[in-house]
Amino acid sequence: MDEPRENNEIGYGKPPKLAQFKKGQSGNPSGRPKGSKNLATILDQVGRERVSVTENGRKRMVTKQRAALMQLMNKSASGDLKAIRQYMHFAFVFQNSDQSGYFSGPEERDRSVMENMLKRIRETESESTVDPAANVSNDEEEK
Repeated sequence: MDEPRENNEIGYGKPPKLAQFKKGQSGNPSGRPKGSKNLATILDQVGRERVSVTENGRKRMVTKQRAALMQLMNKSASGDLKAIRQYMHFAFVFQNSDQSGYFSGPEERDRSVMENMLKRIRETESESTVDPAANVSNDEEEK
């Protein structure tokens, strides 16, 4: 009974032999097929496809992303309120971003406003967390 069980050790990272995956058998046989792509990859690939655009009477090839942004700019310039709102959103987000297009975070002015708001919130929280027992005794004395 005191024989070491070298081959049958069970514990963290050592499942029982019967529960281990068989050689050549996947642990998730109906999982994601090899070569399938996620939405971001597909969106990027489709956006990079080139289409023909007529601009000032001349045809030229541009990416679908560029064509979509050109349409957005044209609609916003013609007064389409939804297009203007979308354009303003893009302008704000990408104005405050680095060249890669990722938002770089709040500017110094924004940080100071947020810090002041947090300071005021903390002050009001500390004022509202007064000992409730003290309030009860004061109410009883008034009666």
